[in-house]
Parts: sequence; structure tokens; C-alpha cells
Amino acid sequence: MQKSILNLSISIALLIIGCSQAAFAQQTTIRTGPYGNSSVTNRSYNGNGKQTTTRTGPYGNSSVTNRTFTGAGKQTTTRTGPYGKTGTTTRSVGK
Repeated sequence: MQKSILNLSISIALLIIGCSQAAFAQQTTIRTGPYGNSSVTNRSYNGNGKQTTTRTGPYGNSSVTNRTFTGAGKQTTTRTGPYGKTGTTTRSVGK
């Protein structure tokens, strides 16, 4: 039950983002730790249910997450780590 609610919440959030492309087209977050190390997260909405997030750590390593909302309650997430390894997750909201 909780997993279904989470999947539905993700679907609704992606739908809201899809309806307000201009508001969330590009977002940058900089996090600075207690010792001055910073990491940068760039998130962009590419339209048609596609979102890309790039995270760069304090030592220059980057990872990329591509999220695609394909409609009918389906979402695919592909993560590529700093060493080129890729993992894919597909979620579906069931009835």
C-alpha cells in the first residue's frame, strides 16, 4: 500500500512538473559542508516528461540521472555513476 502511494505521488509530481515547464526548466543547488567542500546539483526539465540531474562532488566526480515519465503510470530512471556504470529502474503505478 505504501509503495503504491509513493509511486502515485511520484507520478503526480512529474505531472505537475510537466504542466509547469517554465517554472522548473533549470535548477541549480550548491551544498557546502562544514569544512568548505561543495557539491553542485543541476536539474533540468527537457520537456515531454524527461528530467536530467547531474551531481558533481567536491572532487569533480559526476553522476547523471535521467528520468522519463512515459505516461500510463510508468517511469524509467537511468543512473550513470562517476566511473561509467549504469543502472536502470522502471516503476509502474498499478490499479
